[in-house]
Amino acid sequence: MNLLTSISKSLAAKLIIALLSLIMVGVGISWYTLIHTGRTNLIHEAVKDASVYSDLIKKSIRYDMLTFNREAIQRTIDDLKSAADIDGIKLFGSTGRVFYSSAHLEIGRQIEMTARECKGCHVDNNRSSGNLAGTGQWTTYRGQAGYNVLTFIDPIYNEPACSQAACHVHPPTQRILGILESDFSLASVDNDIRKQMVNTTVYAFAFMGVISVILYVVLSRLVLKPVSTLSNAMGYVAQGHLERTVTAVSQDEVGQLVGSFNEMTRELKTAREKLQNWTESLEREIAKKSDELKKSQDKLIHAEKLAAMGRLTADVAHEIRNPLTAIGGFARILQRKATGEKEKKHAEIIVVEVARLEKILMDVLTFSSDVRYHLEKHRVEEFVLDVVNGYEHTCIEQSVTVSVAIEKDLPPFLIDRGQAGQAFSHLINNALEAMPRGGALSITAGSEFLHGVRYVYIKVFDTGTGFDANKIALIFEPFFTTREKGRSTGLGLSITRKIMEEHGGFIKAENARGKGSVFTLYFPQQSDEDLHKIKCWEYMKCGRDKDATTKCPAHANFGRICWAVAGTFCEGKVQGTFAQKYENCVKCDFYQMVQKLRK
Repeated sequence: MNLLTSISKSLAAKLIIALLSLIMVGVGISWYTLIHTGRTNLIHEAVKDASVYSDLIKKSIRYDMLTFNREAIQRTIDDLKSAADIDGIKLFGSTGRVFYSSAHLEIGRQIEMTARECKGCHVDNNRSSGNLAGTGQWTTYRGQAGYNVLTFIDPIYNEPACSQAACHVHPPTQRILGILESDFSLASVDNDIRKQMVNTTVYAFAFMGVISVILYVVLSRLVLKPVSTLSNAMGYVAQGHLERTVTAVSQDEVGQLVGSFNEMTRELKTAREKLQNWTESLEREIAKKSDELKKSQDKLIHAEKLAAMGRLTADVAHEIRNPLTAIGGFARILQRKATGEKEKKHAEIIVVEVARLEKILMDVLTFSSDVRYHLEKHRVEEFVLDVVNGYEHTCIEQSVTVSVAIEKDLPPFLIDRGQAGQAFSHLINNALEAMPRGGALSITAGSEFLHGVRYVYIKVFDTGTGFDANKIALIFEPFFTTREKGRSTGLGLSITRKIMEEHGGFIKAENARGKGSVFTLYFPQQSDEDLHKIKCWEYMKCGRDKDATTKCPAHANFGRICWAVAGTFCEGKVQGTFAQKYENCVKCDFYQMVQKLRK
């Protein structure tokens, strides 16, 4: 079994066995052809000799047959039998009866027409053909002495001298008078055939041995050695050593195979380097996409929380508002009708707390309700001063100094006057609450370019205590506050961020240098010239201009800067149709077209 396994794994063994098998088949065919041809030739020579000898016997007994000298005929047959290579002679008549034989016991025996001596003429058992049929004149059989015997049948024809003789007259119509049968020993022929077989076999094996050695040498040098070297090199390549090459020693098929192997290793090495680079690039891209996906997921979770909380708080606010209004009304009546100082004080407390609760309910309803925005162009300076002037008395009471700096020649910006004013007021209220013992409130307005878009910003600086930098991601969450419980609802910044997102902008918070904090409102600015150019929904055919049920922050006022309002560059939720597909607005055809025109 181990030998067969080794042979099945060896190319050399397979080639040698295959070639030897072919050689053995060829030599076997040649051996059989030579032996068969040699034996046939020797038999034919023996038949010729038998024919000559049979003719000699007939001539020897012819005179005795004409004179009907039976003793002389038998004596002649006995004498001829003693010759070498003659095993027997017998002469029988046309009826099949043996008249003369070298074996005296056979004299007088009747020969059946089915015997081998008669088949040459008697093709049909019921009728004689009169002529020997084909090669039926002779036959061979295995003698009792262990060698082959050639039996030659020679008919004795009725000659005129015989039919006219006085001793015994045969009618002229009888063509054959009898048959002479001679048995010749083929022992010498068998020995010659045996020697020829032995010699041919020895020569065949010697030939196969020499051919095998020559084949092994030729295959080893021209095929097996290069293939073995190539196999070892492939083993190194399989282990990852792609720098391994093989030197071609010829220009034949094996040399071409070696060249193909070297080309393959070079291509594999190049492919592996490309694959490694691609893998590294893919890992970086996956990490990047994972971060983006996490951010999108966080935004989605945040939006879902806001939606759920909005529905809950709206229901609760509506349920509380009516009884709270009744309580406030009765409390004000009690405050007016109270006569005692203590009763008036209690009624005043109720009125103040009810007013605070009503303000909380108002913030909750504002945060949870879906307000319709009516954007119009307003001058920045006029908007800022109108809101700031409303806090003049409060700032004086808290000993807060106010400074306003507005950049000149700012273009009008697109806002909902009431909602934007509410967002700005929330920032001022937070700044004043952060400075209960006085301080400085600074408000600046200007423009800044971000992501290829011009923004009008309004910054609110205060000199309060600031906030923890680790909590900057939480300050815009609903109901999150850093102040004492009961002093704030925690909805001011959440409402502000919601208002800014509805305007297509965003809010940014950071600690000021030294102390205090800075909150900045960013409003996107699209020029009047861009209003007359092709919009993103017209260029991309997203259908947002025709489907009113699908909300898009870019429609209908920011069609030329959609990537910053509804795309991947915005700070809020990505709502653009193609922005959600591309995952990066830089890939968008519309973005590339606009940037190209700007250059």
